[in-house]
Amino acid sequence: MNRLILLLSLYCLNVCNLQGATMPDRDYTKTHPIPKAFDSKRTQYTCAAWTSPSPPDAESHLWYRAATLIHAKDGRRNKQELQNMIILYEAAASKGHYQAINNLYLLYTHVQGASGTLFDPLQKRARKWLHYGLDKNWAMANYWLFDALYEGNAGYSHNPKLGLAYLQKAVDLGVPLAQYELARIYENKMKDVKTSESLFSCAAKQGFSAAMDELSISKKIDGDLKESLLLMHNAIRYGGEGGGGAALRLGLVYGTSKSYMKEFEATPADPIRQAAYTELYKALKGTGTKSGNPFYPSPRLDEVLPLPPAKTHWKGIYSAMSKEDAAFYQNPPDTAALATDILKRGIVKKEDVYWPPRKE
Repeated sequence: MNRLILLLSLYCLNVCNLQGATMPDRDYTKTHPIPKAFDSKRTQYTCAAWTSPSPPDAESHLWYRAATLIHAKDGRRNKQELQNMIILYEAAASKGHYQAINNLYLLYTHVQGASGTLFDPLQKRARKWLHYGLDKNWAMANYWLFDALYEGNAGYSHNPKLGLAYLQKAVDLGVPLAQYELARIYENKMKDVKTSESLFSCAAKQGFSAAMDELSISKKIDGDLKESLLLMHNAIRYGGEGGGGAALRLGLVYGTSKSYMKEFEATPADPIRQAAYTELYKALKGTGTKSGNPFYPSPRLDEVLPLPPAKTHWKGIYSAMSKEDAAFYQNPPDTAALATDILKRGIVKKEDVYWPPRKE
């Protein structure tokens, strides 16, 4: 959050501290207008688009990116790495970094702990960042509120009906994760494949890899193999779980044994492409002994690993990244040193961000 003049800084400090003290007791659904009720019979959705808030500054974005290096380790990180990750995310969040706040909300509610150590959800902290996003009028915060109400998270009472109203609002505002989530509800709960695919398509158009992955499977089943290939390929560009799944399947498509991708039996084997997609799969999803990193982006994929008949120029996963990203991941920052510096500078206090392990 930028402070342009000292007077504004002092005013905001006092007001924000007052709000922070009362924040856990606030109920957004009682102080703001309730959105239109969810309509389960609605089948038409406009593919609204949404742009996430930009990082406030270079330093906070570095902290965020450093935190994702630890985040990607998932169950292989140790207790100290978990604490360092939270310090880095909280420091970035303290400056209003949207992606850091998003990850904190999800971490505090849907716990991902450390190797051999269990942690309980931190609902008050989740509520703090949920309300921060709502007060900022971030479209994505409506998805967080859906999650809070639908799952009973962040100190909110379990209210799925009201939660779906906020999910529908997030969809109408163009949040791709909300479009994907509602698509799954239409698919699994309402058995409405047509509306589900329409919403998956909306999310896919915004680069949401999991939606592309889902659509690629549907296209494969429908016999549209060309579109299925393109969706899988594009999913990899955006990384994530969907990108990893797509890379696995494309490795099979270009292999000699198609396994469960038998629909592509007519596709000639291509050892170079098979090896490249397998490398991308391992980079995104990991192996039995090494964590992957779903945060890896591959914006130059079409340049180095285009779909046939174009020739490949593959030189490893870093060749598919931007020069900036390749440099970052090949020479990653010292996350422990960054976390120590944050505490030393007083950007966040250790006692305020410490996540205590569950007591056995």
